[in-house]
Amino acid sequence: MAEIGGVISAMLTPFTSDVGPVDYEWIPGYMRFMEQGGLHGVLCLGTTGEGPSMSTAERERVLDVVLANKGGMFVMAGTGCAALTETIALSRYAVDRGADAVLVMPPFYIKQPSELGVLNYYRALADSLPAESRLMLYHIPQVTGVPITPPIIDGLLESHPGLFFGMKDSSGDWANSAMLIARYPQLKIFTGSDRLVSSALAGGAAGAITALASAFPHMVRAVYDAHHAGGDVAGAQDRLTRLRGKVDPANTPAALKAALAWTSSLPETSVRLPLVALADDAAAALHAAYQEIVGG
Repeated sequence: MAEIGGVISAMLTPFTSDVGPVDYEWIPGYMRFMEQGGLHGVLCLGTTGEGPSMSTAERERVLDVVLANKGGMFVMAGTGCAALTETIALSRYAVDRGADAVLVMPPFYIKQPSELGVLNYYRALADSLPAESRLMLYHIPQVTGVPITPPIIDGLLESHPGLFFGMKDSSGDWANSAMLIARYPQLKIFTGSDRLVSSALAGGAAGAITALASAFPHMVRAVYDAHHAGGDVAGAQDRLTRLRGKVDPANTPAALKAALAWTSSLPETSVRLPLVALADDAAAALHAAYQEIVGG
């Protein structure tokens, strides 16, 4: 399997309409756009990719198309579902098809489950996977309502030390990410926040898996390149942070799909309900902000 690290897109999923099917034919061109933008890898079917809004069959087919068009990038798959049985089935499918890692959010339908319940959920998943699998934890409590705490991580490393590979911290809390990096050197820790890319790289993270990399890959890669080449990290991060501030966190996929109209040559694509398309005036304001940021 490929080495995992660097700048990774939390990639979008195209739909023909807000109630229509996945536009599978759109994906190959999108993969080339991201590769040409300098990304090391992609994460499909995550939060930005509207994975939980899709059926298991749709998610499997998207993964197949992504893997067939990965080029020089590695592929991670978001496989977390509310039901353990579906998480197991989708994770096994991803591993069997050759995904380089699976990223699994905790079960999000039951709010405030016990730490023991979450721990045993992940242990049951781990027991179902081949020993060579690479399983990553997905900490995004503001969306799932379920945090992945150190006692859960400690328990998983005790029972399945070779299977748990890393963690994506999308909490937006740098103190939490720094704690994870220091406490778990055996794990690859990734930030999920565009605002924290430079802090994560300087602090020893394995990389960044971010939403803006899905439509502005060059801007996230600019922070990475500046960090590794001794360039203007602060300036590159400031531009990325300012742009992130112009994107509504409650409707990020819609904003990024609107942005692709002027960052790529891809055809227009839709979000799926309950998300709604970005209004024309909001899309124009985002475009203007982008032009000001990259021009300045």
